[in-house]
Amino acid sequence: MIIKGLRLVSDTVAGQVISLLVLAIILLHTALTLFFLWDDAHGTMPLSPAEIDGQVAALVHLYVAAPPEERAHLLDQINDVVPAIASASGPLPADATPIDGYPLQRVLGPDIRLYGVNAPAGVKPARHMIAALPDGSLLTIDFPHGLREPFLGPTTITLGFLVIATTFVVGWAIIVITGPLRRFVSVIEGIRDLQSGADIREDGPREIRAAIAAFNRMRGRIGKLMGEKTQMLAAVSHDLRTPITRLRLRAEFIEDDSIREPMLADLDHMAALVQAALTHLSGASSTEPFARADLPSLLQTIADQFADCGYAVSYEGPEKLPAKVRLRDLQRAVTNLVDNGIRHGTVVTIRLEAPRAGEVNIVVEDNGPGIPAEQRARLMEPFERGDSARTSASNTGFGLGLTIARDVCHAHGGELILGDATPQGLMATMRLRPVTGSK
Repeated sequence: MIIKGLRLVSDTVAGQVISLLVLAIILLHTALTLFFLWDDAHGTMPLSPAEIDGQVAALVHLYVAAPPEERAHLLDQINDVVPAIASASGPLPADATPIDGYPLQRVLGPDIRLYGVNAPAGVKPARHMIAALPDGSLLTIDFPHGLREPFLGPTTITLGFLVIATTFVVGWAIIVITGPLRRFVSVIEGIRDLQSGADIREDGPREIRAAIAAFNRMRGRIGKLMGEKTQMLAAVSHDLRTPITRLRLRAEFIEDDSIREPMLADLDHMAALVQAALTHLSGASSTEPFARADLPSLLQTIADQFADCGYAVSYEGPEKLPAKVRLRDLQRAVTNLVDNGIRHGTVVTIRLEAPRAGEVNIVVEDNGPGIPAEQRARLMEPFERGDSARTSASNTGFGLGLTIARDVCHAHGGELILGDATPQGLMATMRLRPVTGSK
């Protein structure tokens, strides 16, 4: 039961974080305890200046309090203590300088005067000093290791272990806890089609596994709904072709030209609309695999095809840029954008850009009237056309060109951006994220 409870707690994000914190605290205290025990046994911990001052002051006061006949024996007993203390004879040296500001002087008290030897006035001595006792005797105090703060003091060691433990906790959290979450986000960003692809592998803590499972279920439901909608609309559009054909055959037998010709025109328009809908739906559920192709060759071919028909369409960009794309879908999207450009303008330019690694921009720019900013989002929806295009004229299209280009951009992990050209016109940018490179 206990093992099952521990396993249940460690399976959650909160449980893992708490476990890591507890483990880090235990490791920190264990390491510090072992270090100080080892240090006490080997005597390797250097003393701080305050500890040295306290030790010296205690020894000096002990010497002052001892009877004169016992002082020599006392000095023999403390001779190995660091800093070393020894008696001195004779008067103070001529270069002895009072060092009243030194911390040891404050610890010793006013009755014992501390002097520095071979040290200029105002400079703290580093190794050798003399203490003048109340009875006139002198003691020499030597500091063989100096007075600076030791690097490996208790504070430094504690902070070092704390940094190591914190780094361990953060590193473990990044690898074990946030790793599956980052992989989950990365896979979601890389999904280009909700109707295809395998489910995301469920790993990591229980909350992250639950989120991945919920996303997989949601993706399956959305993909199923999109597939059913596409299949239904495709079936309806396909079935409409038969009655339209029959109506056209019957309209051919109408003798009155004033009735027959408008009717045939309407039937042709309906047939074209059904065909456009079928084309759009087939592209929305495209199963074309990604294959490596040379984008400049593709775009130059599209420009040449329009130029051969007498339109002012040109290509600008690099001569070679291989990328892994859906070739037919991309060709149809660019062709639709160019067709929109020549329908509303006179000059169209296809431009290929690679602003950063892993990203490609295909820009189709025309000199037409452009699209107002407030209408751009709406006109990328299926069968949406501008107010000036809401006619049945043959050159107005059916409002699917931008939609197809947008869907193709989404399938390539990118987006379609509409902007203003200079000095006028529309600039449609297909921002794609295909796999580029020569391999």
